[in-house]
Amino acid sequence: GSLGLTAQPTQEMFENLLAESLNTVTNKDANTTIFLEDESQRIGNLQIPNAFWKSMRSSKIYFIEIPFEERLNYLTKEYGIHPTEQLVNSILRIQKRLGGLQTKNAINFLIENNHKESFRILLNYYDKWYKKALYSRENANALIKTINAEKIDLKKNIQLIKQNL
Repeated sequence: GSLGLTAQPTQEMFENLLAESLNTVTNKDANTTIFLEDESQRIGNLQIPNAFWKSMRSSKIYFIEIPFEERLNYLTKEYGIHPTEQLVNSILRIQKRLGGLQTKNAINFLIENNHKESFRILLNYYDKWYKKALYSRENANALIKTINAEKIDLKKNIQLIKQNL
């Protein structure tokens, strides 16, 4: 969360930027399909507006299933560049839900400079919570379409989604 990113805008600015972006996209064609990452209603300190959130929760979902090790390698490369102290602080923020032993192990792996094993613990944790949230929505089985992908490759995965529309 927030590693290497600029500070979040205010809630009001976030809602204005969201509205502006949606207006820009839909102004060209009212029938435009918009793809969003499935998020919780809270993104850091910000909250997705209720009406937009309800629309997201009832929309079709294309779940890109990518092998665990592929995602782990990607996350290790993307997040492994951050200072250990920042990574430890991020882990400590989720310590209550992660659990004492897993928190200790993840931090010890970081201190030993074994980012991959630390991130393996974290990826397992996040996978569990994301799947729980994904399937907690009303009518989840009818909304979710799983698409298998080999790699994290934006262009190829967009093509896979288009083939499954």
